[in-house]
Amino acid sequence: MKLYILSGEKSRSSFKVTAEWMFMQDQNNNFLNMVDTVYKETSRHLLDVLHSKYKFMDHLKAMRRYLLLGQGDFIRHLMDLLEEDLAKPASNLYLHNLSGILETAIRGTNAQFDDSDILKRLDVRLLEVSPGDTGWDVFSLDYHVDGPIRTVFTPECMIMYLRVFNFLWRAKRMEYVLALIWKNQIFNSKLLKTIPELSKVLHQCHMLGSEMVHFIQQTQYYISFEVLECSWHELLGKVREAEDLDCVIAAHEVFLDTVITRCLLDEQSRGILTQLRTIFDLIIDFQQAQDSFYQTAQHELLARQHYTKLQKQRTSQGDWAVTEEMEEEERHRRVDFLKSVIPSTRAKMAVLAQSYQDMVQQFLVMVTKHQDVSLRFLSFRLDFNEHYKDKEPKLYSPQGFTRAKRVT
Repeated sequence: MKLYILSGEKSRSSFKVTAEWMFMQDQNNNFLNMVDTVYKETSRHLLDVLHSKYKFMDHLKAMRRYLLLGQGDFIRHLMDLLEEDLAKPASNLYLHNLSGILETAIRGTNAQFDDSDILKRLDVRLLEVSPGDTGWDVFSLDYHVDGPIRTVFTPECMIMYLRVFNFLWRAKRMEYVLALIWKNQIFNSKLLKTIPELSKVLHQCHMLGSEMVHFIQQTQYYISFEVLECSWHELLGKVREAEDLDCVIAAHEVFLDTVITRCLLDEQSRGILTQLRTIFDLIIDFQQAQDSFYQTAQHELLARQHYTKLQKQRTSQGDWAVTEEMEEEERHRRVDFLKSVIPSTRAKMAVLAQSYQDMVQQFLVMVTKHQDVSLRFLSFRLDFNEHYKDKEPKLYSPQGFTRAKRVT
């Protein structure tokens, strides 16, 4: 019995010595090196499996092409197909209709050549509907992830992707709307040149449209290159150099955080984002006001053409071109058009132009104070001719530029 007890104590003493020996970090580096080596080998193998078997890079590039609007032909074709449906109230949209349009857009562009597994994951989602929302406000693309790739594309990351998509989709819509505005201006400037009284209104439309085009083009350049392309290039470099899965996860999170910040989606930039969305709303208001004016002007043009045609018909029949009664009626109609439609339209365009310039001016002031250097330099491109700088003394301050030089 005593021998048994002594043997047990000896065993426990031996175990204690062995455990202490294993975890004495300062005295035994071999064990730590062994653990590090095993960890690195395991992580490297896990990363290789993620790349080879689960096609991690293919999914990452799919996120860039679809949720970050990198597939330009697909996004443009999708907008063309969705334009009529998304103009409806959000409550009138049906997912199965939008899913069918998505499939049509895929088949009609280079997206059709993507891997079938990727295309199966691409889907349509409708965001929560608020009163007054149209389809443009609630539409979103979605990408379903499952299995091991969810280790990188976590639910939190996917929410960030959807937030960025919503921002990029709004900005891309403004580019799309302004392209339609420009087409209408070109078409109607030729069509309505026979009504010289409209020249001043047409000039107002062209001037305001040009200002908006410049703003959106510069903003899109900033988003496409300084935000997405630069961040994407850094992410690809880090993923290629990554030795384990943790490095990939960290690089991906940094990428999303950078995009969120520079797209004004972080908490600090909430005021600037609100200002930018107000500018977007004014662009939509301008489109609606201009379309309404063109519709009225075209109606006037048709009325004048009908009057001229009637004169020719009566003359060919041997009658007077017009009677005094007909001439007086036509004169009253034209005077009414000149006194009601043109002044009200000019006033509406002037108010829109002033509101737009005020919003842009406030946006520039807010951007100049932002902590991100690339965002601050956006103000220089937007106000390249210093039009707003002459109006707003705060834009004269070299503080923003000085800080930017220090940071860089």
